[in-house]
Parts: sequence; structure tokens; C-alpha cells
Amino acid sequence: MKIPFWVCHQKQERCFKYNGKPLPICSRCLSLYFSLIFGFALSILFNLADNFDKKEMLFFIISLNLPLFIDSITQFFKIRESTNFLRLITGFFSGLSLGIGLHYLII
Repeated sequence: MKIPFWVCHQKQERCFKYNGKPLPICSRCLSLYFSLIFGFALSILFNLADNFDKKEMLFFIISLNLPLFIDSITQFFKIRESTNFLRLITGFFSGLSLGIGLHYLII
């Protein structure tokens, strides 16, 4: 199944496999999208966005996206090759922060 390129780059070596076939979305994007929804729902449920002022929210988002940034940059410059598990973890933290940040922007 092909999905639009702006959703995910869909490199097969970066996708989890199910029944020997790669999923249509890479491990990082899969984790990011699910955790974005999860973070948004968690923020609404526990009213997390009210606990931050603007500077704290910006620091929170930057700090949880920093691992993804470092992983992406070091892979882009061929310093090292990332694993699907690391992509899953960095995508999770990034999506979580963005979901909570999205709730913060809406309220």
C-alpha cells in the first residue's frame, strides 16, 4: 500500500515487518503519529497543558524532540546508522511532546 510521501518516506529498511512484509509507514512515523494522538488525549484527560507557561512548554517540546533531532542529524551525516527501535523511541517522545503542545495551543 502506498501512502503520500509527505506522511512518511516509506523506506522499507526502516519499516517494521508484519508477516514478512514491511508496513506502509516507517517505525519513527508510526510511533510519532500514535504518540501524538496519545499525548493529546492524555493532556486533555489530565489537563497537562494548564501546568505550563509559554517558556516551560517551549523547553518541554524542545527537550523531548532533541533526541529525535540528534538521531536524525547523526544518521543524515552518516556518523552512524539508527535502529528501528531507536526510531520508535525518538518518535514516541517527539509525538508525545507535540500532542501535549497542540493541546496547549488550542486552550
